Amino acid sequence: MASHNGLKYILETKKGYVKEDGDFTFNKNEAMLIDFWQFGFGPSALEVYKRLGFNNLEVLNSGVSFCTIVPSYEGRDMLGISFYELMGYDYREAVNQSRSDYYRYNLSKDTNCLMYEEMMNKKVLEYYINNREVVEKLNTINGVINLYQTNDKDKEVEGGDLKYYYSNIGPIFRYSVPLKNPHVEKYFDLNEEKRDYYNHFQQEGLIEFFVQRFNEEKFSWGLDFDTEILDIKIENDNLIIYLDDWTNINGNKVAKCLNALIRDYYSKREMHITRMFGSYVILQNVDGVLKAVEATSVPIKYCPLMVKLLREVGGNDSEEFIQAIRAEDIETQKIMMCNLIDNVVIKGGYFDTNRPLNSCEANVLFGASETISSAFKSNMLDAAVIVSNNLGTIITTNDANTQGAVKRMTGLFYTSPSANIIEEAKKSKIIPVFPYSSSINQVEGVKEAIKRGYKRIAVTVAAQDNKLLDEIGKLEQDGVTIYKFGLCSTGIDEETAKIMLDNADIIWSCASKYVKEYIEPNAIAQVGIKIPVHIMTKKGWELVRNHLEYLVSQEIDEIDLVKGDEKPVFLNGDEGIKKLVKKDIRKCSDCPHPCI
Repeated sequence: MASHNGLKYILETKKGYVKEDGDFTFNKNEAMLIDFWQFGFGPSALEVYKRLGFNNLEVLNSGVSFCTIVPSYEGRDMLGISFYELMGYDYREAVNQSRSDYYRYNLSKDTNCLMYEEMMNKKVLEYYINNREVVEKLNTINGVINLYQTNDKDKEVEGGDLKYYYSNIGPIFRYSVPLKNPHVEKYFDLNEEKRDYYNHFQQEGLIEFFVQRFNEEKFSWGLDFDTEILDIKIENDNLIIYLDDWTNINGNKVAKCLNALIRDYYSKREMHITRMFGSYVILQNVDGVLKAVEATSVPIKYCPLMVKLLREVGGNDSEEFIQAIRAEDIETQKIMMCNLIDNVVIKGGYFDTNRPLNSCEANVLFGASETISSAFKSNMLDAAVIVSNNLGTIITTNDANTQGAVKRMTGLFYTSPSANIIEEAKKSKIIPVFPYSSSINQVEGVKEAIKRGYKRIAVTVAAQDNKLLDEIGKLEQDGVTIYKFGLCSTGIDEETAKIMLDNADIIWSCASKYVKEYIEPNAIAQVGIKIPVHIMTKKGWELVRNHLEYLVSQEIDEIDLVKGDEKPVFLNGDEGIKKLVKKDIRKCSDCPHPCI
């Protein structure tokens, strides 16, 4: 044992304490027999172990750290503060009581200090038994533990919530974190067994994985080797963990470490929900290989963009797939959609967690990310809240990371995190809003962007989540301007279309019946005819005009933004941007149908 200014400590590993012969022991008294005070505070615990002449590989591989047995003289002066605060004293009162105790019990003596700790633990427990109600009973292998709420305020940390309790075995730390659930019933008509399987796919086996990794890694988090998980369970899609002490725990640090374990499991049990041609598709990691496992039918018979892309990327099966769509051969469609996702999307690197996240290459002529990227180039935006594979909701801050983050992505409604690409995102100055879960929540994404001080923010929302545009719009205050993009509108319901009408700045029509019915007549400008983009507000038009000017390197004249037959319609032709008015547009003979 070493001693400095009253501080006494021993060597500890994640498998036990170190005794005189350099091997493991579970007895602190045996570990205290080692004398290494002469090395001072300079060397690390591992270096001290080696200087003592020990070379037990099992110990070396278990990590070596210092474990405090008796606090320093200064620490002893502060020792009583935590005890008195547990009993409801405010800090000033606790300090005064603690200083009085130091002299009263002569805490400069090691034995007195240890006896004082034992006495105060009993005193605190007696206080809780007499003054507090039991808020929870914890059933453990060692019996029932009564939990009492302390005066420490619960903490909301990144990803979850910390609660602090006192009990008959001392302080207890409770961490609760929401687990991922894709709620596949929002997208797929599946039987109850399949719904339950997909919704809990990423939770199955989590507890066993978690406990094993916790026991392997807790030592590196600053926890003692004997810190235990008293209980761990999943309730209502929340993982709840109870640890047997928190007096020396940095709650935020430990919570991040716990979250990282969960993220690793999500990555191992990878799952995504994407969309192509209006069909929703589930992707799963099956025996180490990511593949499409479930698809809905394609809801429309024809779309010019769909046919064009299928013929470009669908290979030899493209014509068969097109005919299956036109003939409404649902079972063939589902099989071929899964094959298309496997052979084009997955093999094409869309979910590659080693992919670069900076790019200047545009994917389509007039997409949302392309429009946002042009706005960044013109210094019209400070930030964009978008969605990316393996990252979920993210905040981008320039044209390159905006285009790069979505370069390899179709519609995305659920995704799994990857520690690798999250680190790559940070290097690319992308902010993952949910770095441990990769959740998709655009409302929280906008709130985070505002919290970080961004004032001019673009946000994209897809499919039925366009209902959130109303909630997002309410965040537009205190000098914040939000440019709201409504995407992926095929199949939206009437209520969602009305919310988009009242709140969106730019709307992509796709093959939506209700966009055609509610949005198109109220748009003040339009880009394209076959699959038009509708501009709903003047601020939306400013972004659109800017993008048009980037496309053809020419200025767009001032125009009257009006609804109805005189509404301006812009087309991209061989000679640049061509402007017409709605009444001069012939009825489209090559548009998506039927609109749904």
